[in-house]
Amino acid sequence: MTKRNAVTDPLENMMSIMLESFRATTAEIQVMKAQQKGQAIAIYNGMTGGGKSRYVSKLVEIEAAQEPRGAQSRVADMLDLSEGRISQLLTSEKNRKNGR
Repeated sequence: MTKRNAVTDPLENMMSIMLESFRATTAEIQVMKAQQKGQAIAIYNGMTGGGKSRYVSKLVEIEAAQEPRGAQSRVADMLDLSEGRISQLLTSEKNRKNGR
């Protein structure tokens, strides 16, 4: 074995550091999403009917601003509700009566 092969390749070292930081970042993002989901569900469960409709409407609006396709589905996943329930809340009489 030559002396050059015994020394760690700088490119491999840099790649391993980048992969490790990517893994750590991904893990932290998953933790933050789980916390956000828990908070969103707690807020939703603490509201009355009209408040739930407006809250879901605002969440869908925020999601649609980032990516219009699938916004209702992402909100349904976040709140552990069915997509049909999200549609009901968006078109509910309570939502329309309260200025939406």
